[in-house]
Amino acid sequence: MSFESFLIVFVAIGLGAFAKGATGIGLPLIGIPIMAGFLGVEHAIVVMTIPVAASNIWLVWSYRKLVTAIPGLPFMLVMGVIGTLSGTYVLATLDDRTLIYMLAIWIGLYLVNLTFNPNFRLEGKTARYASPVLATCAGISQGATGMSGPVIATWIHSYKLESKTFVFGVSIMFLAISGTHVLAVSGAGLMSEARLYEGLLALIPTALFLPLGMRMTNLFSTKIFNRIIIFLIVIMEIKLIWRDILS
Repeated sequence: MSFESFLIVFVAIGLGAFAKGATGIGLPLIGIPIMAGFLGVEHAIVVMTIPVAASNIWLVWSYRKLVTAIPGLPFMLVMGVIGTLSGTYVLATLDDRTLIYMLAIWIGLYLVNLTFNPNFRLEGKTARYASPVLATCAGISQGATGMSGPVIATWIHSYKLESKTFVFGVSIMFLAISGTHVLAVSGAGLMSEARLYEGLLALIPTALFLPLGMRMTNLFSTKIFNRIIIFLIVIMEIKLIWRDILS
């Protein structure tokens, strides 16, 4: 990789880490597409598992006092892990394009619901029954496609949480699900010594820009924060549709 390419990847990871620190999402969303242009898709995904896992650990530890702010969290984490492990079986029965369609439809329906029902909030019995199912779906999505962001971001956003609680919620779900995925990737022999080294190098821009993003969280009003999250969800939808066009 040339110095110019390295610099572009460094900046991409830095921007993704900044977005991750500020909103809880954005690191793989921004980092992987740019890295894939230089390293290839599988290579980029495997390398990014290290900074993604590290960033989630950092955020979860930083906001650990908010662990009681999300009801039923332990059960949801267990269901997310089970979903991730079972994602390989889903992959064996559904082709990649079908799974992408399902994610795109899910985000599309959520955005339509927000448009016509902006005050929608997942709570009460609906939240209690739906959350374990959504956690399982997020895990299946991660295991089958390497992406759980579309499910987790829309699901946790539907709670209408305070900004730091949202960041904690998505980060701890990502940690449980992506952590399981890292073990699966390593077990499959995809994490070579060279990729491990590259993943460790990716921790440098992550460590530099993640805390800067975390400082921004305090500056956003609830209204602005929600708009940023919706914007990132829209970007996820565009990315899924674009991926389908190219597949």
